[in-house]
Amino acid sequence: MIEPAKGDWIPNAGPQTRFLSLTCFEALYGGSAGGGKSESLLIDAIRHVGRGHGTAYKALLLRREFPELEKSLILRSHEIYPRLGGLYGEMKKCWRFPGGERVYFGHLQYEHDVQQYQSAEFQFVGFDEATQFTAYQYTYLISRLRSACGIPLRLRGATNPGGPGHEWAFKRFAPWLDPECTVTAKPGEVLHFTRDDDGAEHVVPKGTPGSLGRTFVPARLGDNPYLDGTEYSRGLMELDPLTRAQLKDGDWLAKPSAGMYFQRAWFDIVQASPATAQRVRYWDRASTGETEAVKRRRKDPDYTVGLKLAKDGGTYFVEDVVRFRGTPHEVEMVIRQTATMDGKAVMVALEQDPGQAGQFEIDTYIRNLDGFNVRAFPARQDKIVRAQPASAQAEARNIKLVSGEWNEAFLREVSSFPEGDHDDQVDTLSGAHTALSRPVAPPRNVRQPTRDSYLDDDCGL
Repeated sequence: MIEPAKGDWIPNAGPQTRFLSLTCFEALYGGSAGGGKSESLLIDAIRHVGRGHGTAYKALLLRREFPELEKSLILRSHEIYPRLGGLYGEMKKCWRFPGGERVYFGHLQYEHDVQQYQSAEFQFVGFDEATQFTAYQYTYLISRLRSACGIPLRLRGATNPGGPGHEWAFKRFAPWLDPECTVTAKPGEVLHFTRDDDGAEHVVPKGTPGSLGRTFVPARLGDNPYLDGTEYSRGLMELDPLTRAQLKDGDWLAKPSAGMYFQRAWFDIVQASPATAQRVRYWDRASTGETEAVKRRRKDPDYTVGLKLAKDGGTYFVEDVVRFRGTPHEVEMVIRQTATMDGKAVMVALEQDPGQAGQFEIDTYIRNLDGFNVRAFPARQDKIVRAQPASAQAEARNIKLVSGEWNEAFLREVSSFPEGDHDDQVDTLSGAHTALSRPVAPPRNVRQPTRDSYLDDDCGL
């Protein structure tokens, strides 16, 4: 038996070792953050390096966006791959090994980015944070797996629960994740699937022609002795309840529900807030000045809400909530009047809708509020994601309410989120918290780096 040399990478006992020993076509390593999932993909991608396959072996490792790729997989690969003689080509984001084997890094920020791989062939494809990808992106890359010189084809994913792709991943790996699935399997147990002409999958006996093996290996933070009990694990406790259940506990069944993000008992009511605190009034504008046809369709239209939040050290104070329905002109007038009453020391934060119309509207408000500290913040469609930082602070009892007539309506709405009829006050609390905790510049259109063909033979070396 060959003893590992000093500095050699050695898998953790348990799920990580199990995942790296798999030979089936498809496997997902999923669960808690910090379980060593991403590192497992880096190692699995080089399993066939140095085995005589030469240039016939090509692997692809993916993240959804390029910046995450640079600060995670690529960064860590520079600590591992040179030990196998790998040379890195920055232009093509590719490692080339002495035998000619190649490992590429790529990103799929947009749905159509899969087309850059239209003529590519790989023997290994790994998705890091798989639930950040769409089902279409995941299944399209399956078509890029082609056999070469008898090299086994492998599709691998590593992920936490949650994210935009949570539902498709949960459905695809239902036998391991869904207790109500008609077919169940144990962790690491391989099932074999075929697909009929209608796209429906069927579990079949091993060896059935055309079948492909698939399995799921759960990951837990406790599986990684280097992180369990560290500041990293303690930091997970600061997350909102849903994200904490997904990342810390690896709970695939955790779903948003009323009372999960905000509870009445989390908000202490105080008589006043510190005079020296930083302050922002965050506006979520909703207009009822629509056509009569639109009014008939909307029996309970949204409110325009302006929430005033103060920050003193690590404590936040909701000082006031203005909530009303009005025409666009009325909304504009109230925002101006409220800014005057708040004073110029209070930032006026406006939520900006996407597109040219949203930019024009913000420009109009900035002109009309000349003399005030006006900032625009891009609207986020996923209200749950945007509420998570404020939820974590609320659960830690770091958000207080200054006593006022608006308290009851505020508590009723936030405690029913996301199942209530309205979420305007939640949106403004989330936006105000973002404005005070980490101010951002007005949105800009930033084009991510792009690359040419991934099959250039010199890998940019």
